[in-house]
Amino acid sequence: RRGAWFRYHVCFSSIQVARGQAAILPCSFTTSAALNNLNIIWMVIPLSNANQPEQVIIYQGGQVFSLANHLNGRVGFLATMPSTSASIFINNTQLSDTGTYQCLVNNLPDRGERNIGVIGLSVLVPPSVPACRIQGTLDVGSDIMLFCSSEEGIPTPSYSWEKLDALPKLLHNAKQDQMQGTVTLRNISTSTSGLYQCTSSNTIGKSTCLLNLQVVAPQPQSVGLIAGTIATGILAVVICSLLVVVTLFYWKNKNKYDEEEIPNEIRLVRQKLLQPPV
Repeated sequence: RRGAWFRYHVCFSSIQVARGQAAILPCSFTTSAALNNLNIIWMVIPLSNANQPEQVIIYQGGQVFSLANHLNGRVGFLATMPSTSASIFINNTQLSDTGTYQCLVNNLPDRGERNIGVIGLSVLVPPSVPACRIQGTLDVGSDIMLFCSSEEGIPTPSYSWEKLDALPKLLHNAKQDQMQGTVTLRNISTSTSGLYQCTSSNTIGKSTCLLNLQVVAPQPQSVGLIAGTIATGILAVVICSLLVVVTLFYWKNKNKYDEEEIPNEIRLVRQKLLQPPV
């Protein structure tokens, strides 16, 4: 019976590959008929646009046609057609290649019960070099937060902070969030100072950044300066008080002198008036 010898084989249902590497999507079959009427169609449902399935590459009428624009020049059949291996390769894989691929095979007059294979392709990206920064002031006694983030990374990276050349790697009161890439350091002191490293990692790679953290300690001369300022202020208050006292004393005595002088002048005038003319 025709079709009894048609068998369809797909070895893997899901493939992961790092961006830039080549991916091989396996698809093979067995048939009892010659390959004179073999038709192979590869299609993709992109992860970025599930509503727009595309034809990737086909073999029809003895010819190979590469149809997907974004894959042009990067896709091809592994075997020379016609062949019972319908596997394809994709060179220099990109994020846009991620999606669900379908391999459809027909080889008339044979007919199999199932002639479609489905393969998921995931293009992975190692974490990009993370950016590290500090939030908060580096004064003794302050609380600060260290941030770390990679712009790229598939799967989503996780983050870990550590202080280099120190044990323990982080203080016991440090609160770390490996998904957000943060660590909180509370009540920092000069011993908190040092070189801190953040590692951003996922299943295919990792990357790091460094932060040189220097906690600012109070300077002894600043204490002396404050004391000198206070002393100067007190001295100024004392001098002002003395000036006020002296001024009040001066005006009080001056008024007393004026009161005494006025009666004396009146007395002299009266004496002159009472003297008989010469």
